[in-house]
This record gives sequence, structure tokens and C-alpha cells, in this order.
Amino acid sequence: MSTELSLKDKVFEVVRTELLRVRREQSPDFAADIGLESCLVADLGLDSLSLVEAVVAVEQALRIDQLPLEALNDRDSGRFTVASLVNLCLEQAAA
Repeated sequence: MSTELSLKDKVFEVVRTELLRVRREQSPDFAADIGLESCLVADLGLDSLSLVEAVVAVEQALRIDQLPLEALNDRDSGRFTVASLVNLCLEQAAA
């Protein structure tokens, strides 16, 4: 069980790092805390283009072929949270 948690923690750190990098490219003074419950749009202010850029960066960092963004919508009723992105990465990496 601890291995699964540590893997999730590692994936979260990669996702958090890439989201922060993409967000700071738009707004260099961006300093919001990014947690698992953070909404990618409402809390982090990502628009559709920066969301795609962040997802591509996460895919490259984790060496995942392609994340189906529509799956994020299905999980969170359109909220797009960091947790849903992390879980999607874990599922795709295991596939």
C-alpha cells in the first residue's frame, strides 16, 4: 500500500510542478498553492490552451502516450481537479 501512495505522491509532484511552470509562463507572479483538490480552471486560472499545454507537459514528464481529457470531465462533473489529473496519469501509466 505504501508503494502505491508513494507513486501517487511522485505523480502529484510532477503534475504540480508542470502546472506551476505553465501557469507562471502566463503570469510570472503566480503563487497559489496547488493541492489535489485545486480546480485547474477555477483555482489555477488555466484556459483551454494552457490546460492542453499543461497536460502535454505532464505526458512528456511521465512518459505517458496520451491522456484522454474527456475522462477528466467525466470524473469531476466538469471541475478538472488536480486529483483527477493525477489519477488519470496513474491509470494511463498502468495501462
